[in-house]
Amino acid sequence: MIDRRWWAPALALAASVLAAGVLLAPALTAARPQRRIPLRVPPPLSADSSRVDINSSAGSGSFGKWFVDSSGLPAYRYTLNEESAPQAAQPELDGARDAVTQIGNDRVVAAGFNHGYVQLWSQDHTYQWMNEYDASADHFSGGYGYIDLGGHTYSTLYDDRAPDETVTRVMGVDYMQTVTTVPGLNVNAKVYAPWGNDPLLLHDVTLTNTSKQTESPTWWEYWDVNPVMPPTGLIRSTAAPVWDPADDTLSVAQTVTAQDLDPMSIFASALSGPVAGFETDTKSFFGSGGRADPAAVVANRATDSIAPANIGYELEGSTMFAFRSPVTLGPGKSITLRYAYGYDAPSAVNSLVATYRDQRSQFQKTEQVWRQYVPQVNVGPHYVWLSRELQWDAYMLRSDETYESCAGYHILSQGGYYQYGLGFQGAYRDPLELMLPMIYEDPDLARQVILYSAEEQTPGADLIPYARLSNCLRFDLGTSDDLDDWLLMSAAEYALATRDFNFFNTPVKWAEGTESASLWTHLKQAFNHEQLQLLPNGDYLTGATGDWSDLSTAELQMTESALVTSQGAYTYPRLAQAARDYGDNAFANQLQAAGEADVESMRRQWVGRGWYARGYSAEGQLGVGAIFEEPQPFSILAGAPSSSQASTLVHNIRRFLTGVGAPGGPSPIGSAQSPAADDPLVTEHSIPAQSNGAAVFVGGVWYSLNGWLTWALGSLQGVVPHADQYAFSELIRNTLWAHANAYPDSWDGILSVDDVCNAWYDKTKASQCGVGLSSAWDTMIPHQDSWSLWDTIELAGIHSEQDGFQIVPEFPMTNFNVRFQDAGVARRRGLIRGYITTVGGGQMTMDVAPPPGTKAGADVAFANGHLVRTKVVGGLVQFAMFTKPGRPSNYAVELR
Repeated sequence: MIDRRWWAPALALAASVLAAGVLLAPALTAARPQRRIPLRVPPPLSADSSRVDINSSAGSGSFGKWFVDSSGLPAYRYTLNEESAPQAAQPELDGARDAVTQIGNDRVVAAGFNHGYVQLWSQDHTYQWMNEYDASADHFSGGYGYIDLGGHTYSTLYDDRAPDETVTRVMGVDYMQTVTTVPGLNVNAKVYAPWGNDPLLLHDVTLTNTSKQTESPTWWEYWDVNPVMPPTGLIRSTAAPVWDPADDTLSVAQTVTAQDLDPMSIFASALSGPVAGFETDTKSFFGSGGRADPAAVVANRATDSIAPANIGYELEGSTMFAFRSPVTLGPGKSITLRYAYGYDAPSAVNSLVATYRDQRSQFQKTEQVWRQYVPQVNVGPHYVWLSRELQWDAYMLRSDETYESCAGYHILSQGGYYQYGLGFQGAYRDPLELMLPMIYEDPDLARQVILYSAEEQTPGADLIPYARLSNCLRFDLGTSDDLDDWLLMSAAEYALATRDFNFFNTPVKWAEGTESASLWTHLKQAFNHEQLQLLPNGDYLTGATGDWSDLSTAELQMTESALVTSQGAYTYPRLAQAARDYGDNAFANQLQAAGEADVESMRRQWVGRGWYARGYSAEGQLGVGAIFEEPQPFSILAGAPSSSQASTLVHNIRRFLTGVGAPGGPSPIGSAQSPAADDPLVTEHSIPAQSNGAAVFVGGVWYSLNGWLTWALGSLQGVVPHADQYAFSELIRNTLWAHANAYPDSWDGILSVDDVCNAWYDKTKASQCGVGLSSAWDTMIPHQDSWSLWDTIELAGIHSEQDGFQIVPEFPMTNFNVRFQDAGVARRRGLIRGYITTVGGGQMTMDVAPPPGTKAGADVAFANGHLVRTKVVGGLVQFAMFTKPGRPSNYAVELR
């Protein structure tokens, strides 16, 4: 349970209230005195459909500007001329001038580029790009088009714009938009992924005659076919394209491989508008004109070319898709042409196309669902930008979702250079971190991630593999001793929050076999795996790779990890609570004992400088002369430090990691993983200072670590002075807004960011992000998004417990309103109210902090619109609330 010792003084207050003659109900079943005047019930928060203000351009950087689009959602207008602006050259990409935004639904992810084209990614079978950009072979991804108007050729690509042409680029929630203006014509085009689980992108192209005379433009819709599998760059073999005149659809079959025995076909279809010919061969379409002036467009003639089959994994083929669509428009008239591009089983392509043929308002419908989905968070007029960013975070995290047919589950990927550059679904721990906010935003997706992860276990004593490759193939990178803990933690957090304890009965296959066992059995095995690594010092045997900090075994020569001990100290009691609700008291007792032992072990790891050690190497204890961030947050969450130790620990975190008072500090973005190497108060060093300026491995600002840290700091409210302010400060400094303000010329950190950025003490490249594994990709790693959302939920005070929820807000401001899909809290002076939606129903015990300006026992409580009996427990107002599966249950505590 999260330490709430700060409520202890309220017990004395309650006693004084009793002494004054105010009757407090001694139990949930004891009634309060009946009031003669009916009480007005506070309006249910779940019924609040108001929209928070997100109209702020703060944190835009130098590449463009944030704004609110016509759907009322955040969007970014990219205005930089990347061809000439010096900051467009990104060091993470070895100077390439690419800037990407993410497009996606529950099935696919796509990348929209500042140049104007879109790449489509699939994880259904093999991890691959369907249309990877490769200019050397005339493959230009697609999602854009060409215009023939009065004998002039125009492209909607920004890089190929004509002198009399303007191209505006907008990166929005689930779309990439280009608005192209040429003399006499405006072209407004959006590529987006329709809400749901269908594996395709839609492209709506609206042509408007802006002249005073009738115009006859021809639109050429272009999509490429270049299926490439990272990291090898192998090109998948394809058959010759096929034209279906009945559906105006072009498709190409991918050939069978050892890893893909039932390959998808790639297709493009003209859903609405005329089609007067097509091209499928790059040689016929581009000719000698190249990307800017394709020969077919210049001639304004389609040859209905059919590209040859491309067999072999060596050279790109010449397959592409283009549709010729001539129209006639009177002055001021418009027409919207609609296209689809995607993949599916060959037998399913026609039905998929038919589904979207008549859905002319699909973009508006999709945006409306996103508008209803994103959270509404208002923490004050100074943080309008935060309200905007949290909506963007929710979009980015959910649109990272893909489907893997080998497992039969949807998954949240670490993305970025790991997935799209290196081609692996890793590490094992990352999806389990990313799914945490989905517990309150999309519990079905949270369940799928847990089941997907549990399936990676083998029935024997082997540790979980580091990650997965295409087709659920095991990927080993040594062994890591923290992986089981993430499965245990995610399952515990999910079950306690949703009350879905039947979930533990779900059959789950073991990896590399056909046998299954219940999820509960899988969790028991994960616990047993962890306990087998327990060593006499009380820490856990470090794997060949390490723990959360990959390669820490090699870099630190670490043999025992205190991080895993701190994780167990928090996780085991949480899972013990779920075990008792599930009815397995024997396992609950085992978990509770292990958690208590881990807490005591961490208390022994307290070093004289005032923090928890990192672990052990053959030479002795690590983290005595330098604080490592890794074990501190979970030690706090587990309640390991005393009050005085907690104050000392927070001071040291802020001094050495946040940089408050440190040479060169404080950090303009999040806290660092380690102190600066040149900090005179640091006496332990493990890596050369010139590497990244860090004293000890691994250095840098990690969004995951700071997600744990924000969560932990908030839990110390009332124990450590200003802990709520420190927690909110850490939340703010780990936002995109903070990075954009600190480093406005770094695209990595504007719309999305890598998993780590350099710390303030890296003198040569403080603005850069990434781990340096690949220069082929940057951004689109959702740790920043996920932890910002989870920390917001935690700071709002939503804490699940064994019998229900504890609502203890940790925001430093009196007034706030936080509304997610399945949980929300709003507070103002004299009133706190909220709602919880659970998967399983039944009675819950609610322990709610008294609202500002009230004393526990001097207020009344409501549950689902009814006045309820209360008692004061530990300074909190306790009452019972009944829930129905899938329906919000509202509560309120108010001064009366």
